Amino acid sequence: MKRVKSKTPLFLTALYFSKVLTIIIKTFFKDRGTNMPGVWAIKLCPDFLSRIEIPPKIIAVTGANGKTSVSNLINDVLVANDYSVINNGKGSNMDTGIASALIEKANFLGKVKEEYAVFEVDERVSARIYNHIEPTLLLCTNLTRDSIKRNGHSEFIFEKINSAIPNNTTLILNGNDLISSSLAPKNKRVYFSVENILNKSTKNIVQDVSVCPKCQTKLTFDHIHHHHIGQSHCDSCGFKSPTPDFNCVLFKNDKITIKEKNTSNEYNIISDTIYNIYNVTGAVAALRTVGLRAEQINNGIKSTNLIADRESQFKKGDLEAITLLAKNQNPVSSSLALDYSTNLDGNKVFVLMITDTLDKKHGHEDISWLYDTDFEFLNKKNVNQIVACGSRCYDLGLRLLIAGIPKEKIILKENYNDIEKELNLNNIDKIIVAYELYGYNLAIELKNKIIGDEND
Repeated sequence: MKRVKSKTPLFLTALYFSKVLTIIIKTFFKDRGTNMPGVWAIKLCPDFLSRIEIPPKIIAVTGANGKTSVSNLINDVLVANDYSVINNGKGSNMDTGIASALIEKANFLGKVKEEYAVFEVDERVSARIYNHIEPTLLLCTNLTRDSIKRNGHSEFIFEKINSAIPNNTTLILNGNDLISSSLAPKNKRVYFSVENILNKSTKNIVQDVSVCPKCQTKLTFDHIHHHHIGQSHCDSCGFKSPTPDFNCVLFKNDKITIKEKNTSNEYNIISDTIYNIYNVTGAVAALRTVGLRAEQINNGIKSTNLIADRESQFKKGDLEAITLLAKNQNPVSSSLALDYSTNLDGNKVFVLMITDTLDKKHGHEDISWLYDTDFEFLNKKNVNQIVACGSRCYDLGLRLLIAGIPKEKIILKENYNDIEKELNLNNIDKIIVAYELYGYNLAIELKNKIIGDEND
């Protein structure tokens, strides 16, 4: 895609207005309203993204789960290695958020000097981005079941992305996901994958791929990390998961080993969860593809604090509090969080802040996702108590009963006030606070009441 559109008076008007708006927001509102400059720029000049200058290398990251973590990790590694980068980490992953990121870095002629842009892209708006900006690389983390209200089904989202991918974009694809790995088959592609390094195979309620995409015979899975993510083959026609260019083959001593061509390199991991192992492996594949050395990447990973607002651990004496993101209306994200946390050692109390913490703004009526989420993971002897919070606590309580969890372990609380008073911490080693996207502050507030504020 050759960018030949001129900087018209309409574009310059939109740019000047949004630049001034950016300065006002940064001066008086700090991190609030960071998306607004892009909203106004596109409203005033609908093809604004085709006219503003962009860096020579564009890395776009999309997918159902992990795109925020992966795009931020790629950005952090590039910055740690002294590359200049434009990133929409402070704004939205829509076209307006990307416009805002470019506006902030551009001068009043619409020119930028950065070498890279790393953009997180919402799957549904692919055409609104890629019709204007052609990524050098497009990394798709995975395509799994997500919010029905927003995304319908993974096959619907597949078509949204697939129809918008430019022909010259190189794809970085999850070879363990037979949905996303099938994107744009004519494009140049690089596959990453993860072997069964945790010696664990998880059976979930939902599995969106079960038959061979070529002959429709039932697939044989050599291992399943979760849902349909794993290594598979067809006994009938010989189809199998693609051969990876970057293959995570070992997890040991808080490091993973990724094999590429005839070499292997060790990388630090941010967390020992399977989804973070995938995130690091995908980011490494992208960064190695654009030319960074393994040691550059690893040094960048060491310096990042990527998951502080997604997974954190705090201790007070023998009691540990763990805050863990479990995306609202996203059964795969929630199931992964529950699977990981229920397998931790010790007796546990769970506080579930996974339904509408900001009900008036982001409320929903659909509860079908609760029945695609593996709450059965919570049905363990060392899970002593479960507090289900929010206006949907009764729906969640019913789902917990269906999962076989004894009624006496379940507490239903319609609001988020004084949750700590409901907790029985006798003989408890860990408190797991699982929260949805808008519940981080509530989770930290509860943690502070129980464990204390580490800043005190």
